[in-house]
Amino acid sequence: MRILTLNINSIRARIESFMAILDSKKYDVICVQELKVDDANFPHMLFELSGYNIKVYGQKSYNGVAIFSKFSIEDAVRGMPHYADANARILECVIDGRIRLMNVYMPNGESIDSPKFHYKLEWMEKFTHHIYEYAKSEEPVIIAGDFNVAIEDRDVWNPKGYEGSSISAPQARRIMQEWLDGGWRDEYRHFNRDEIGYTWYGYRGIGSQVDKGHGLRLDYFLTNKSAGHLVKNCYIDMEPRLAEKPTDHTGLVLEIK
Repeated sequence: MRILTLNINSIRARIESFMAILDSKKYDVICVQELKVDDANFPHMLFELSGYNIKVYGQKSYNGVAIFSKFSIEDAVRGMPHYADANARILECVIDGRIRLMNVYMPNGESIDSPKFHYKLEWMEKFTHHIYEYAKSEEPVIIAGDFNVAIEDRDVWNPKGYEGSSISAPQARRIMQEWLDGGWRDEYRHFNRDEIGYTWYGYRGIGSQVDKGHGLRLDYFLTNKSAGHLVKNCYIDMEPRLAEKPTDHTGLVLEIK
């Protein structure tokens, strides 16, 4: 099974490049974040013949997550249990009756002096409680998505320039490190110990941010021990970022047995 996670930065604005991903048939499961469309206006008709089962948790103009799967999608849950969040940020389900998959779009938080930063930390703390039992579960569990955290300085092209940003804030990094210390494995870093691994390149500035290497590592696959035994590889797919009208994220791919 090959799983792609991709922040699409508006699925309707990137419909041509996203359809190319579906038509390529390279991926068995696709986790998409930042749909920026509500359920009623999600372009289901365009995907009817794609061969994928689809679950959507949308939101008008902001956020939104979806899962596309060639396998069955069962027990889908929209949102985080026991946390009243107005934003569409997490879609959890069971794929093919054997793997629990969480597709997440974590809050950005802007800067550490922004009110949105408090929300980011609150959301991450609630997520910590949600995934606590799953870390030791015998059920294979995979967390995929845009975490909006660069966990180490090497995951930021210019660490000094990002001081004060919520992306590299010590508080957010500490919470994410708790997940790793608690049994979750960062699959990209497990398979690519010495690679930079940026998954986001901004649009701004003169010239290509990709060519300049001005990026951030914001997208992750985390697995519990049961799922980790199934993983064969984890790597970056640059094609979405290099499309004619691209998202600002690369794809990240997980291959499992």
